[in-house]
Amino acid sequence: MYSVDGIVSFIHRWQWLVAAIVAGVPTLFYGPRKALETWDWYVNRFRDEPLLQIMRDRKMLPRELDTPLEQQIGPSPPMTSNALIIKEGSYSVGDLANILRRSRRSIGKSVKRLRAQGKIELHRGGFRLRQ
Repeated sequence: MYSVDGIVSFIHRWQWLVAAIVAGVPTLFYGPRKALETWDWYVNRFRDEPLLQIMRDRKMLPRELDTPLEQQIGPSPPMTSNALIIKEGSYSVGDLANILRRSRRSIGKSVKRLRAQGKIELHRGGFRLRQ
């Protein structure tokens, strides 16, 4: 039916197509997964990790940024002359947005990802590291 010379000449004429198919199939199969893994790594490294680092550390905040989430019942704590307070425990989205100088929407997305990963939890109207 086909001679060996005919098959060899066909491959020589169309070798670029054969090479493209051989290289293209694994690229189509593995490429999107690697692209998504790389994107997830960048988001974690540059967006979510700074938020976790703040929660791991005790941070000094200007007093005007420490706004209560709920209306306080009973006497208010005594006012001190300190311009800075130590913030630890739970952080609201507003606290994190002010500290990181990012929008609340951006912080909300990071919080959603970190909660889905089980790294942070909801605590008293804010978020803290999962214990």
